[in-house]
Amino acid sequence: MWIPKDLRFQRALFWFVVFAAAGVTGFLVFMFSGIYNVAASVQHFDVTNRIIKIGLWRSIQTHSGVDDVPALDDPGLVRLGANHYRIGCAPCHGSPAAAGSAVVQRMYPAPPPLTHARDDWSPEDLHWIVANGLKFTGMPAWPGAGRSVEVWPLVAFLEALPEMSPTEYDALLASPASRSAAGLDLGGEDAAGRPLTAMTAGCDACHGAGGADPVDGLVPALAGQKAEYLERALTEYRDDVRQSGFMEPVAHDLDDATIRALALHYAGIDAARGRAGEAVPEAPAAVGNAERGGRIVRFGLPEDRVAPCGSCHGANRSNQFPLIDGLSSAYVVTQLELFREGVRDASPYAAIMANVANHLDDTMMKDVAAYLAALPATTQRPAPALPGAAR
Repeated sequence: MWIPKDLRFQRALFWFVVFAAAGVTGFLVFMFSGIYNVAASVQHFDVTNRIIKIGLWRSIQTHSGVDDVPALDDPGLVRLGANHYRIGCAPCHGSPAAAGSAVVQRMYPAPPPLTHARDDWSPEDLHWIVANGLKFTGMPAWPGAGRSVEVWPLVAFLEALPEMSPTEYDALLASPASRSAAGLDLGGEDAAGRPLTAMTAGCDACHGAGGADPVDGLVPALAGQKAEYLERALTEYRDDVRQSGFMEPVAHDLDDATIRALALHYAGIDAARGRAGEAVPEAPAAVGNAERGGRIVRFGLPEDRVAPCGSCHGANRSNQFPLIDGLSSAYVVTQLELFREGVRDASPYAAIMANVANHLDDTMMKDVAAYLAALPATTQRPAPALPGAAR
């Protein structure tokens, strides 16, 4: 029997609406009935798992594009990543030295071992995952807002992880200089009862012990730095004023007295970089013209409203401004970029530098960094005690 085209369309639309309404009603009944068991002890249906994994994979593939991937075989980058992995990742994912916590493994989904993460994901994918975290898995986003560049050391470590033995992993967690200084007695404990000596061993693993070089050019040396500046920096990390996925977790539980003791400790060490540690690797992209940089540091750029660096930085200047002679060029460039991008402008002192950085282009930053890196590190001995809490 012939049916008019308009009538066939109306019938098809009718049945589509009926089935759609039935589907929505069934979904609502299922959702509000509570019949689906959300206990972590009960796994999803296989089809649910498959849908979630497909959605996860496609989302990461879609969003994980990055412009520049650094040299991930850089030993300093791997060592820096290993030291943060020990604090931020190993308790859940395990490490070559130990499996993850038995309690954490009762999560669903359980944090997977990352021994072969590089086989499943590209470096760009791993960077995106670590920087952004994953919903409904317990995987957090990187705690330092605007500091996704800090994630590359973790990616470098994950790339090296499959071939890493427990002994090699343990060797990455502290430099020889850090190990030799581990017995230094600072005396006292923090508010949580942790010995200050143990805390400095953790700091030394990345920043260098006893005046030694940091493990990578992205990390600043602390020896001989102004105590007041170090106190302010740690306080700003603790209070979420200054962003860093490396430093915020470390500073989170520090009380004022502990911060002050740590600041005095590192301010009292001679800044003789390189005498006890390995050479700091320099990122090629951070190398500029030291002669041009020297003119900017000494005389500024009057035509661009940039004051000489020495007008604020130096041993005879305000103790709230850091000493910058001898800092690695990679670190200097990174910090100037953060000032220019507005990531480091939340405090009054940082706002001054943000204004300066806004008048520097990439070439100027690299030139300044090259000049400062070539200077011998300066030291300022601390006063016997810091006057009051950090501002």
